[in-house]
Amino acid sequence: MIPLHLSRSERKKLLSLGLRHLFRSVGAKALLHPRWFRYFLDIFRAKKYFITEEAGISHLVPDYELVIKKGLRHIDRQARQKLAGQRLSSDQEAFYQGLRLVIRGIRRMALNLAAEAERLAAEEIPERSRELLEAAAICRRVPYKPARSFREGLQSAWLIHVALNMEDFEQGISFGRLDRFLYDLYKEDLKKGRLNREQARELLACFCLKCGETIPLYSERINRYIGGHAVGQGITLGGVDSAGDDTTNELSHLVLEAYQQVMTREPALHARIHSRTPSLFVEACARLIQKGAGKPALFGDEQVITALERAGFAREHARDYAVIGCVEMGSQGRTYNSSDAALFNLPICLEFALNRGRRFNSRIRLGAKTAPPGSLNSFEEFLKVFREQVEHGTAEMVRVLTRLEQTYRIYRPTPLNSMLTEGCLEKGCDVTWGGALYDYTSVQGVGLADAGEALYALNRLVFEEKRFTLPQLVRILKGNFQGHEALQAELVNRIPRYGNDHPAVDQMVQIVADIYSEAVTRHTNSRGGRYICGFYSMTCHHGLGRMTGALPNGRPAGFRLSNGLSPVDGADRLGPTALLNSACRIDTVNWGNCCAFNLKFEKPLIQGERGLHTLSSLIRAYFEQGGTQLQINVLDTAELRKAKKNPSAYTGLLVRVSGYCAYFNDLSPEVQDEIIERTAHSL
Repeated sequence: MIPLHLSRSERKKLLSLGLRHLFRSVGAKALLHPRWFRYFLDIFRAKKYFITEEAGISHLVPDYELVIKKGLRHIDRQARQKLAGQRLSSDQEAFYQGLRLVIRGIRRMALNLAAEAERLAAEEIPERSRELLEAAAICRRVPYKPARSFREGLQSAWLIHVALNMEDFEQGISFGRLDRFLYDLYKEDLKKGRLNREQARELLACFCLKCGETIPLYSERINRYIGGHAVGQGITLGGVDSAGDDTTNELSHLVLEAYQQVMTREPALHARIHSRTPSLFVEACARLIQKGAGKPALFGDEQVITALERAGFAREHARDYAVIGCVEMGSQGRTYNSSDAALFNLPICLEFALNRGRRFNSRIRLGAKTAPPGSLNSFEEFLKVFREQVEHGTAEMVRVLTRLEQTYRIYRPTPLNSMLTEGCLEKGCDVTWGGALYDYTSVQGVGLADAGEALYALNRLVFEEKRFTLPQLVRILKGNFQGHEALQAELVNRIPRYGNDHPAVDQMVQIVADIYSEAVTRHTNSRGGRYICGFYSMTCHHGLGRMTGALPNGRPAGFRLSNGLSPVDGADRLGPTALLNSACRIDTVNWGNCCAFNLKFEKPLIQGERGLHTLSSLIRAYFEQGGTQLQINVLDTAELRKAKKNPSAYTGLLVRVSGYCAYFNDLSPEVQDEIIERTAHSL
């Protein structure tokens, strides 16, 4: 966490600015009403769920290829034709005029940059002057006109990216399949001798460095939920095309090589793996992971494509998926899915189920008023109550998101995103009004392993072994295991836990996931689209964990929750094969927004060619077994401990947190401890 040091006068000025604009924010316009005020407060207290959509929607993977190959001029002409050629409603007319206005603004921005480059060129040495004049010439062409070279293509993508960040919240705005839509320009440049491989790699490295300039400014409270200055500007490499053929190419490798030269926090790199992915590409991914980059994150095409089809994508469009931000899914240039709308606390629903909708030791009811624990005579009855709490919580979360969506379409439409999303231009309709070809609202479950383990332990202690009644267990949990430390130690160390290839525990995790996915997917968003779910947490498992009481798996009150599809930190004790088997046992076909699954190795144990070969083989085996997503940290735990004590000596130490990477020094002490305490496996 980077502190922002302000003087007293600066603090007063900032406070005045915030108060002056408070009522202009979307959150205020949506929720600062008597009927909705408690939901406004809930956004800041974040016990049951954390709403990210209050800050903005963003989280998209638009059609950069359209701008690179045809330019904004092509879209401008289409909008002009629509305005001139047919009878339009007032809303459609405003939509097309808005597109043209935004295009003029982006063109002016590019021309301003060109003018500044020319001004600087007059003050520089000849070599640098030539570079600046070339940059100026490129900015005078793109993104309004089509790109004619690889460098023009990169510049066009970057200028559009900057404009998208200005239009919306700077989160998860992703480039998508860069190796596909820049490949023709790259090949043409090589063929004509305008560029060689080394020059292309340098340009890509510079592109990665530019991504690192995007740094969001969060308060200390928000930093609990989105720690490490996460931005998630995703680049997706490899995978199949709409016909199912492999698309991995030389540019896929070149992006990995370029990133290796800089090893920065951004961009997020994602690699799609399938049965026909070339071995050289898998090894290239493993080589970068082996160096401790935490990148690329890996995605199994077979499982992801199946999940997207189940969510409603046509097969050819599901095959053309790109990763948004951390791990979220979208068919590039066709999807508006608010892919990180909210994150939902699953374990607190178990707490509610044990206390009639209230947190332990609280009189305030936050959940549904369900049956008292003493009246529940079987595990099936308790599971029904847990389901009621999950359904009640998701329904409330949907009500808040619906209110925000309705407010966004009035006060913050996004014309640039709309012109780069299929369906909107044809309909004359902004994405916020439902113009996209595919429309979703996506919400993530947090604490999956904790909730599954807790159900398993509760069933075993109360209903199978009958060592406690349910009210007795509740009293122990309300007391946070005080006086019952031996039981807590037994739950942590002796009762089977997720991540150790134990089918019964894994099945409980599956039950929790299914309850959540069913509760989510029954809803429709305000645009007429579907709700879909995923499982990842950013650092919300810390923020939400603070609000959650003790659990029957031995987790104490206030402690962090489990992360994504990963096990509870330190619970996976039987090695990587057992861990991967547990993960593969979970059916993710109904998770249209994917998941994050962490694996950690000690760096000294997997170095050299042998380590590279073993890591590559493990990646292959995991996805052949049906794995969905995998992200691997290769770290030296001793080095992490040193970095925590002496941060100035380790300023560039990069770690994978959840679906994203961050500099270790930018993380709170609690998140640093989590990274250190994750089980470090050996091969």
